[in-house]
Amino acid sequence: MLQLIADGLIQGAMVSLGAIGLTLTYSILRFANFTQGEFVTGGAYVALMALAGFTGAAQGPGKFDGLSFGWPMLIALLLAMLATAGLALLIEWLLFGRLRRRGSAITLVIASFGASLALRNLIAFTFGPQPQYFRISSLWWDSRRCWWSHCISSSRERPSAARCGQPRRILPWLC
Repeated sequence: MLQLIADGLIQGAMVSLGAIGLTLTYSILRFANFTQGEFVTGGAYVALMALAGFTGAAQGPGKFDGLSFGWPMLIALLLAMLATAGLALLIEWLLFGRLRRRGSAITLVIASFGASLALRNLIAFTFGPQPQYFRISSLWWDSRRCWWSHCISSSRERPSAARCGQPRRILPWLC
């Protein structure tokens, strides 16, 4: 029962984070920027790729108190924050900054929907349509086959050894 309450609080916090972000963006920029979800998703995949690289290069994650992924996860999260901020600034400079000078508020909202769809499809094209999960047992390094390899399971269960024998790659088009 306590686990269900904790899960509900975590899910509620994630939903409220998106709502607060949209409200804050609207109050500052005077338009609703709907690309926030894709920024979060892109940051999560950057962290996943960085964590796969770090844990493979270090031959396994080191533990850091209660954080089972260790120091590589903290560094991966910092890289993900920097990459997400860079992507947001790039889209602001390329798209929204130009439209803000010439267009109306509705033009910015429509442009944010378009940017959201473009980023969502770029992520799906790059990483595939199935969600990928952070899991210590699934992160590994295979320098013979591909620089970024990852044993992926589309479920939250621990991947079997048979699945890990034939890995799918994080960036399948790169290998």
